[in-house]
Amino acid sequence: MPSILDTTPAARNPAARLRERAEELRRVLQAAAGAAISGEHAEVVDFKDVAAEDTRAAVDEVAQTLAADELAQVMAALRRVDDGSYGLCEDCGERIDERRLLALPATAYCTACQAIHERPALARR
Repeated sequence: MPSILDTTPAARNPAARLRERAEELRRVLQAAAGAAISGEHAEVVDFKDVAAEDTRAAVDEVAQTLAADELAQVMAALRRVDDGSYGLCEDCGERIDERRLLALPATAYCTACQAIHERPALARR
């Protein structure tokens, strides 16, 4: 049975994948900053236009926040590559499954520990 894991050189080199993703995220954030500075806003003519512009602005803000958060995770993963701890769960110290790392190269937690982090705070007590 053939493996479903990606065996390309980029997949085998997590640092390269992480650096590539960091550059993509930087471009997204720079483009968003450039759009904000240049004032790319259409003239508002009626209430529908106001609502559409407000919705667009809210979606753009969420996208920028997510990109900034992911960039921070990618940079943390690159630091783990540098210090030799990449691929080890930050909570339990166990090895993170290779398939998880291929799907989420910046992940800091194994599946079990990630599930704990995703539970509401009250359920963790």
